[in-house]
Amino acid sequence: MSSRPALFLLTIAFDVTGVHGHVFFRDPPSAELRQVIIRSSTTGTVCEPAHGDTRDGWEPFLEGTRWLIALTQPDTTEERS
Repeated sequence: MSSRPALFLLTIAFDVTGVHGHVFFRDPPSAELRQVIIRSSTTGTVCEPAHGDTRDGWEPFLEGTRWLIALTQPDTTEERS
C-alpha cells in the first residue's frame, strides 16, 4: 500500500478502565473497509485487526489507530471520567 489509509469511522471511549473501541479505515484505492479493535490491557493499549480478518498489510492501519489514540486521549485521570 503506497498511500495512507482513509479514516472512515472512529468509535472510541476513555474511562477508568482505559481505552476501548474500534476504527474503520478504507483501504485506498478500493472501497473495502478494515476494522481495528482497540482495548486496554495490563501492559497498555492494544490495537489489533478485527477477529477473523486474515488479510496482510495491517501495519499502516494499526499505526494510524495508534496516532488517533494519542491525539484524542485525555491527559489526566480527571479528564477520563
